[in-house]
Amino acid sequence: MGDTSIIARRLKNGHVQYGWSGNGGYFKNVGNRLLWWYQSPKDVEYLFSLGETALIGQIGSENGGYGWFDTHSPTGEPFSIGDTEREIFSELDFVDYGYFYDIDHKWYYIIPGPFRIKMPLELIKNRLDEEDHEFDFRDEVGAKVASFILQDYQKYDSAFADFLKNKGYDAEAVLKEISEDGLPSNYKLFERYPSIYKYFDDWVLIKTNADNTEISEIIVKKRSKIHVETCNW
Repeated sequence: MGDTSIIARRLKNGHVQYGWSGNGGYFKNVGNRLLWWYQSPKDVEYLFSLGETALIGQIGSENGGYGWFDTHSPTGEPFSIGDTEREIFSELDFVDYGYFYDIDHKWYYIIPGPFRIKMPLELIKNRLDEEDHEFDFRDEVGAKVASFILQDYQKYDSAFADFLKNKGYDAEAVLKEISEDGLPSNYKLFERYPSIYKYFDDWVLIKTNADNTEISEIIVKKRSKIHVETCNW
């Protein structure tokens, strides 16, 4: 796993702004800082006005007077602008961490592939391991998505059941084949069963309970010609 991260936000006009937010992009180095210092729309506006950064620091720290850990490190490069959330990982290769500030004024954590799995950043904060890492939980979320697609989604979309039947696929057999150490893998689903992967939109939305400690709902959409932004799901 790499450690490059991006931050992004949805603008009032529906466009998105996005770019590099440094390496060491896991939660305790980037996500924590966003929750500490950049939660209000005013502060997020300030953050993005500074352009891309090698390290997210406190407001005003780019002017000096702070210790290294708290100091913002702008590169001088502006953030990119796109038409859709689907573009936010397009500028950099091998991005492993995405942080997205949406129109509800909340930060979301995005696992960038092969499905873009979007979930409240507070959920990650509440599910860290003893070393304050999210790696095991990321694997758990990915496994839940694959399991939902192959075990539960047919209840909501009878056409998917017909699709699997016409392809000659048995959902339980596919689930078993793409599993390793008891956890289904989205990457194996993507690699071994591309037709199943392509049935769906490449974004997945995770909803949580009121205190952001548990997953309450997994939302996947059938692929359409025009991607519907996840803020409208």
